[in-house]
This record gives sequence, C-alpha cells and structure tokens, in this order.
Amino acid sequence: KIAASVGLAVLAVVVLVKSYDKSSSSISNTNAILRGVPSVGRGYVATPRHILTNTLLKPSCVKDYHRSNPTRSAGIPVFAGGAFASPPKLKYFDARGAAEVIRYLFAASGADYEDYRYQFKMEGTFGQPGFKVIKEEFDADKASFKLPFQKVPVMEIEGQTYAQSKAIERYVAKQLGLFGKDDLEGLKIDMVCEQIRDIRDAWTKAKGYKMRPNMTDTSVATTVNTFFDTDLPTQMDMLQRLVADEGWFVGGSLSLADIQFYNFLNSAFGPAFAEKVDPILAKYPKLATIKEKVASDPGIKGWEEKRPQTQF
Repeated sequence: KIAASVGLAVLAVVVLVKSYDKSSSSISNTNAILRGVPSVGRGYVATPRHILTNTLLKPSCVKDYHRSNPTRSAGIPVFAGGAFASPPKLKYFDARGAAEVIRYLFAASGADYEDYRYQFKMEGTFGQPGFKVIKEEFDADKASFKLPFQKVPVMEIEGQTYAQSKAIERYVAKQLGLFGKDDLEGLKIDMVCEQIRDIRDAWTKAKGYKMRPNMTDTSVATTVNTFFDTDLPTQMDMLQRLVADEGWFVGGSLSLADIQFYNFLNSAFGPAFAEKVDPILAKYPKLATIKEKVASDPGIKGWEEKRPQTQF
C-alpha cells in the first residue's frame, strides 16, 4: 500500500511538472494548486519540479525545521538547500559590507549556502598616504576573469557565476519566500528597498563621499547636520507611512524590505553617528518595531551571534 501511494504521488507530481513545463500560461494555475503545499523556508511555495526533485528523489535533503515563532511553519520538514537544488556559494570579502543582506536572507529562511570569504589585510593607516589593501586571491580571480564584473559579491549557482549585490538579493529573496506572495507585493518590497538605497546614497553625499567625514570642514559639517535634522526625518516619515497593518513593510511577515531597512540602520552610520539616528528612529514607532522584530528573528539573531567578527 505504501509503495502504491508513493507511486501515485510521483505520478501526480510528474503530471503537474509536465503541465508546468508545457506553457507559461499554466504556471499561475499550477501555483494556485500548490498554495496548500507547506512552505519551503519562509512562505516559499514549491513548484512541482522542486517537490519532485527535492522531496521524492532527494529525501536526504530534508531536515526538520523547528522554531518557536509560529509563523515559521514550525515542525514542517524543509529542504536544507531552501529553493536551490544544491547550496549556492556566496563569495565576498571577509567583511559584512555588500554581502550582509544576502547572508541575512539565508539566515532568516534557514536555507543552506556556502559563505566563502576572500581574505585580505591592510597595511598602513586608513586614509593616509601609503595605505593599501592586500587581497591576493581576489586579485588572482579578478585577473583570470572569474568574476563577471571584476568585483564582489558574486554567487555561484549550479556552475554559473552571477554578480551585482542587488540582483542577487532579489533573486535569493524570491527563492526563499522573502519577496512577497505575489508580483504586486514584490513590487512594493522592491520600491522600499530602492528608497532605502536612495537614503544611503544621500548620506554618502552628505558626508562628502568619505567613510569618515571630516567634521572640521564647515561645508561637510553643514550637510551632515542637515541630513540628520531634515533629510533623514523626512525619509523616515515617508517610510513609516508604508508600513502594513501587520507591522511589516509588506504583508504579514518578514521580507527583503524589512531586512534591508534593518541592515541600513546598523551599517550606514557607524558608532560615531548612531547617537544621532536613535532619537530620530524613536519618533517613528512602526519603524522602530520593524528593527526590533528583525533583530529578534531566531535566524537573524543566531547569525549575528555566530558570524565572524569583522571590522567592516
């Protein structure tokens, strides 16, 4: 009886796979059927091919996923590689930088990936003549054109290498169920993320395109103070108006937009200006709550506790 049941299940999935492959017009109907399938990662709805290849043909890829948060499909088996046939390889420097949002996405979903880090060392004093960064392995990969645009982060997926951090963030978020339940939610998530990038760019401009702004320069001090007195509060007000009733930027669960906002607050300003950001954030309780909820997410919290301690 068990063998017969498994056989019927395989046959049913094969039929779905064929209908899925047959034409793009059948995708929405197939996904509608699969809305009742338990989530993979957080909110991800598996395609027929994914169910076939990962559940029936690769039982070793299944692991138990127990979390205290009831919105996380607690106790439901999840694929160790999330929505990926095999764990992808993220390559970046041994730093948080432009790769940390991607790492947060994997941490929040519980999906596996390889966190490969190019080692580097700095000689001299940052910002002073003679300062240089030695990164031999990265330079060798760059010289041999292993990096599509000669920079990182990149992600290796099934033998192919893909670049551009924002493109990777969106792709990973979609695969792991952190990009909304439909295209319009995805559009809103993308909208929030791009606005956060605009705010970061405005801050970079305000501080004179320097990692550490020279506050003894009157013009720089003026633009920095204007940013915190006027520009950032204005942006925070607009962002707070977008927070959904459920307390997240989009829908009723964590998404790339929330993680992007959290990472922005934690990485853009540094200790020197954090004291300016905190009182501003306190005036926007919905945004402050998003920061607190992301920080308390079990996956995010676990990652921050175990990740390598780096200067950047």
